[in-house]
Amino acid sequence: MNEEQEELFGQYIAEFALDYDLKLNDDDIMKAIELFDECTDRWSSDSDASIYEIANDLGLKEDDEDIVEMISVVWKKIHTN
Repeated sequence: MNEEQEELFGQYIAEFALDYDLKLNDDDIMKAIELFDECTDRWSSDSDASIYEIANDLGLKEDDEDIVEMISVVWKKIHTN
């Protein structure tokens, strides 16, 4: 991520967490960053992998569903601006 994307990422994560009343700890934030970066890498090379496939490959579990949904929203916001 470049500096502008990092700022937007933090802003959008905070907005999503507030909107959905999520309490994110440091581990959640690290998972979110890792998932965002992996999605960016894969999708920039025209991969047709779903975000759920990518999350599964990274070892995210069913209880990480909120993180997956959050990154789906954040990734779209950042990459459509």
